[in-house]
Amino acid sequence: MIPEQTHSIIEQWIEPESRVLDLGCGDGSLLSRLVRDRRVEGIGVEISQDMIVKCLANGISVYQADIDRGLSQWDDLSFDFVILNATLQVIHRPHGLINEMLRVGRSAIISVSNFGFVRNRIRVFFDGRISREVRITGSWHNTPVIRFVSLEEFLHSLHEMDIDIVDARYFLPWGGVMKTRAVLDNLLVKGAVFMLKRET
Repeated sequence: MIPEQTHSIIEQWIEPESRVLDLGCGDGSLLSRLVRDRRVEGIGVEISQDMIVKCLANGISVYQADIDRGLSQWDDLSFDFVILNATLQVIHRPHGLINEMLRVGRSAIISVSNFGFVRNRIRVFFDGRISREVRITGSWHNTPVIRFVSLEEFLHSLHEMDIDIVDARYFLPWGGVMKTRAVLDNLLVKGAVFMLKRET
């Protein structure tokens, strides 16, 4: 997925002057954009000291924490939106974190890279192993990626957790974006971004 494309979609979903929590915010580029263009009240959460320094240099309020340990420092519904962008694959307990996101936030926005994408399957088939391209970075012993989830698996998890998809965008390999699911999307979609709410 192209970060600029994902950031643009997320920005469209965020209501002006909302309270936003950005988990695994990296260098704060998405949150900085939302503060500038949507006038949000934003807080980032990041574990990397280097990324925190970059956030602070960009004027972003950032909290150093391991989001795998939960979000107990925030009360229920403290935020309008809680974002987990390009981070799901490094989370040890994703179901727990998603539940926490929908406890502290009215809506959750999550991006997912689709391990079931046909190009990934072909690389595994011909190489006989998960390639560096599929892992995103590194070899098996030093990649930060620990979760290889397919689109179908992620959607099934949302159903099991009684979570509604409010909106979604599905990214195609040639740069196209779909608003609705299509036949064979678990094969043909590179990744997706979802806006979620708890079923009422």
